[in-house]
Amino acid sequence: MENKFYPFDRITHRNETQHLDISVVFPVFNEGDIVESILRDWNQALIEMGLDYELIVINDGSSDGTGRVLDKLRREMPQLRVIHQLNTGHGQAIRRGYLMARGQFVLQCDLNGRYEPEDFSRLWESREPHKMVIAQRTHRLDSFSRRLFSKSLKRLTQWICGIHLHDPNVPFRLMRREQLFYFLNKLPQEWQATNLALSVFITKEFPNQIAEIKIPFRKRSLGKTSTSLYDLFNLGCEYFGELFRLRKLLKLKETRLELTQLNQAQMESY
Repeated sequence: MENKFYPFDRITHRNETQHLDISVVFPVFNEGDIVESILRDWNQALIEMGLDYELIVINDGSSDGTGRVLDKLRREMPQLRVIHQLNTGHGQAIRRGYLMARGQFVLQCDLNGRYEPEDFSRLWESREPHKMVIAQRTHRLDSFSRRLFSKSLKRLTQWICGIHLHDPNVPFRLMRREQLFYFLNKLPQEWQATNLALSVFITKEFPNQIAEIKIPFRKRSLGKTSTSLYDLFNLGCEYFGELFRLRKLLKLKETRLELTQLNQAQMESY
């Protein structure tokens, strides 16, 4: 399958008519050493929970054999859907996965072993009556640069958009598909800060229906992060610009809402 936004992508195991409890979206880039064991653990855990589910893996241009492992697994796991595409970055990869989701709820989790299926059960138990349940990373065994990046992003989100979340960009979150699709459609296609923007939109719309659950952020057992310090700096600059664009979108929405309310009040007065 090919389109202008995701050139030369290849999609396997697709059935648009099936209705599911949950879709789990995993972006992956060069995790060939661990991808099989992680997916088998998640598959078994979801079976034991008795959920109707699908696992959507977005192979974002891996060059280490990750794609071959995924193609082998999807022949064994009927719930596994594999998307192969050229590298577009994390934000675009998860957006691709979100748009493929068919479940009533959508979980996003990076496929790097830092979160485990038992962590998901805590998010799942808190799904009602919330519109979004996100992890608050604790015991974060990560580099200083990445921890600094997350803290800076948290402060910028508070300052620019007025959102007070502990970890607004966390890649471990449970959302209702209805709200997810509604707000995704408001974001420009080229947007990179997908999860961050969704956090802002959903929290602004439903400020009392957001749950933050403390989840340990584990050390990677194998492999290493693919994001360099240079990449983090460039990503930070891009996110900074997108946050200001996001604030303009929010102000535009507020202005339209005020105009609508004013028009309704005027009509009622006649």
